[in-house]
Amino acid sequence: MIILGIETSSDICGAAIAKDEALLSEIYLSVPNAHSENLFSCIEKSIGDAKIGINDLSGIAVSCGPGSFTGLRIGVSAAKGIAYALDIPIYMIPTLDIAAQYGAESEFIICSIIPSIRGEYFFALYKNNNSGIERVSEYQLGKLSDIRINESSGIFFTGLIDDNMKSEISQRFKNTHFVKELSPSMGYFAAKLGCRRFINGEADSLENSEPMYLRDFDIRK
Repeated sequence: MIILGIETSSDICGAAIAKDEALLSEIYLSVPNAHSENLFSCIEKSIGDAKIGINDLSGIAVSCGPGSFTGLRIGVSAAKGIAYALDIPIYMIPTLDIAAQYGAESEFIICSIIPSIRGEYFFALYKNNNSGIERVSEYQLGKLSDIRINESSGIFFTGLIDDNMKSEISQRFKNTHFVKELSPSMGYFAAKLGCRRFINGEADSLENSEPMYLRDFDIRK
């Protein structure tokens, strides 16, 4: 199967093509507030670089949140539109699950984390087992102090972590390890997880699929 992965949950706007979980192509840009202008060009280029046609797609996997309200709406809307036009399944992949994939080689408990606003974070905990990465907590929104974890065996942090976050996390937790870079792209891991959902017949409802925000919209003047 061939799956298109879409990532717009942060400033990164990207698309990737995976065939049977193998990466064929990936395109991503980091341009704040420009997803609506860039997403379809990223999709078109990723399809061209993979040397396939759009009708070769078996399904669409999209990073569905939590993350940027506007970015998620753009990404999910684009994914639903393409899936509807091609009559192919859609797979809503939680952004924290995608980021957790960077810990696939880690022997430590994995904390996938994304900054929110007002000093809060979206996060979830994972661990590696024989069948892959397993989520072992709920998706949560809170402060660093709300992350309940056994620090003695080490913690692998992955996600959208800048230098300030890294410093705060290192001060709060002992024995911390960080993903060095988000490579390959989160769009690829969305597509890869979409391939697994395709095999298991776990498509989402095209009509009812919506972003997972985890918090109310923040209205400002």
